[in-house]
Amino acid sequence: MKAQTPRRRGRGTFSYNKHELYSDKLSDSSTTNGTNEEDASHMLEGRRELKSAQYGTQHVLVLADFPPSTKTIDLERLLGNFMNSGVVIRWVNDTVALAVFQTPSTALEVLNHVRCPFTLRQLDENDTLLSSIPQRDLVPPKQRPKTSARTAQRLIAQGMGLKLPHSTTSFGSKELRKQEEDRRNRIVSRQKLRDEAWGDDDPS
Repeated sequence: MKAQTPRRRGRGTFSYNKHELYSDKLSDSSTTNGTNEEDASHMLEGRRELKSAQYGTQHVLVLADFPPSTKTIDLERLLGNFMNSGVVIRWVNDTVALAVFQTPSTALEVLNHVRCPFTLRQLDENDTLLSSIPQRDLVPPKQRPKTSARTAQRLIAQGMGLKLPHSTTSFGSKELRKQEEDRRNRIVSRQKLRDEAWGDDDPS
């Protein structure tokens, strides 16, 4: 009769030949986790420094603590005439937005003169908000080229799917017609001179 061997429960195998205690293993694991968290913190801080070093932050104002129902046009109205000085509104979340100006001097002027019912401050180089701001949102806006009244009308009409009258859309149409007429006259004149120089080909 065979001796019954104890049944194994589960599919795992156990090894007791390791020269370390389970508590030591836990200690090593916690140390590794702590190191990883520290490295992640350094990486995050490095990203903040990179963002602020490339463009700086003095040209950026933070608008915060306003109602979530606030729209871009509401913030633009708040800035008033400064919207013509080269500024763009860029959102961070529902209650925080950035006013990014072309120059730090304009941002400082807005900070000193505009009165807000909510928070208005300059973005600091060590601001914790930098970790949630994409790099492209710190880029100063480019100055828009000047647009003539005729070009503005054409762009608006195209956006609305309308067709402007011929006199409005044909820039310099009179000048173009005159140039074309002069060109044709020159061709006719050259042809006449050529015919006179070579004479008539018909011998009779």
